[in-house]
Amino acid sequence: MKVFVLLVAALVGCAQAVVDGEFAEKGQFPFQVALTQKGKLRCGGAFVHERFVLTAAHCLFDGENQVAEKGLRVFFGSERLMMGGQFRNVKAVHVHEEFDRGTFKYDLALLELNKPAQFSETVDAATVNETPYDENEAVFFSGWGRTAEGENTTYKLKYTSFTVLDTEECKNYLGEAFYEGALCLKNEEGHSSACFGDYGGPAVFGNTLAGVASYTFEGTCGSEHPDVFVDAGFFHDWVQEKLVE
Repeated sequence: MKVFVLLVAALVGCAQAVVDGEFAEKGQFPFQVALTQKGKLRCGGAFVHERFVLTAAHCLFDGENQVAEKGLRVFFGSERLMMGGQFRNVKAVHVHEEFDRGTFKYDLALLELNKPAQFSETVDAATVNETPYDENEAVFFSGWGRTAEGENTTYKLKYTSFTVLDTEECKNYLGEAFYEGALCLKNEEGHSSACFGDYGGPAVFGNTLAGVASYTFEGTCGSEHPDVFVDAGFFHDWVQEKLVE
């Protein structure tokens, strides 16, 4: 467990793009956002409402300390990072009450923006899946993170397809770190695709949000190990409750 915690902790605060992905077209993923701090990419995220973005809770921490809302902004509306899109300031942060910084269990948070986004052909909200994910369907994952371990982040949004491991296989990988609401995903080549800067980003089928990227098992981009996601459908009710508070 100590090794697991150290490997996961190494991801916090690091800006890890989609490994082996393809470049996205304009408006292909209108719900995609980049969480930024001081002009630098921190994580991904997805609109689930004109004023709320769903992301990973660990994206809001530097070690043991939660990052102040002041200075956090989201970028959206363009496939080119920090170019041709819009920004909104983060007004408030809602971290899942059971989030564990040591194991990354319940790694989910909602960002409340200072003003609503203007929806258009290139900006829209994803629908949060209403039930835990069906393991038989493929999903698409997108992000601006590093293109490989040790490489730079990408200037243009990339995406790849994932398949979901069955629950038993996911349990075998994660061991004690497994929890109800976790998803293990691999790309078509059978390895991880999320990297620094992608975490918090969306895995979708159609316009429906299936998962939120949490971490890569054993912490290496492009490894033979799966990426771990939070099952958005499992937390559907939690998201809806926060939206109406």
